Amino acid sequence: MIITQAPLARFTALLASVSSFTTLGRRLCEASRIMLNASGALVTSETVDEGRTTVCWTQSLSRRLETLQDAAGEGPIIEALDTGTVVLGDFGPSDDVRDDRWPALRSRVADLDFSGRLIAIPLRSELPLRGVLMAHRKEGARTTDGDVARFLGQVVGTAVLQDPAIGAQGHVFAEVLTDRDVVHRATSELELRANLRYEDALALLRAVAYSRGEELGTIAERVVAGDLEI
Repeated sequence: MIITQAPLARFTALLASVSSFTTLGRRLCEASRIMLNASGALVTSETVDEGRTTVCWTQSLSRRLETLQDAAGEGPIIEALDTGTVVLGDFGPSDDVRDDRWPALRSRVADLDFSGRLIAIPLRSELPLRGVLMAHRKEGARTTDGDVARFLGQVVGTAVLQDPAIGAQGHVFAEVLTDRDVVHRATSELELRANLRYEDALALLRAVAYSRGEELGTIAERVVAGDLEI
């Protein structure tokens, strides 16, 4: 899926609006939460050797809903990891929700007194890592835009899974040495133009490069030359 201008422009503006948060992960969570019209959001990354790590969350409820899925051994996060597809799950009184998936999880969520929708979006990256962006909405707000979900899977996935400080603890992601100058120029230009933090601007450049199947240096050259607007 090639990232298009409209959702990219909106996400860029959202990142700029949450720049007061100190970590990239927290800013990604909050921007994703707003874009999905959700009450809370969480990002988790996973490697075969190191297991799954919770990168960020916006509410204690977000973290609790993840923990319940781990305890039950089932749920939207686990299914999204297994299938690589966006997974939706509605929870609440049985009279209102006709969904018999994940019975062990449902009994735990019922004790939590949560009614609403869980959205689990698999994260995409060129590295051999997996991750999920999970969001939750209160009962009644059940519309989910599939294109927005897939867009966030690429943008957040690239930002998280290709950042050694967040998602790729045991992996090294480094730009080709000859491209570093132009990547720095493009990142700095985007930082100033969109009022972003430097690392957020770099994350967006990486996401666009991944979605287009092009080298980061190539995308950076186009941004510097004015041939590509982000």
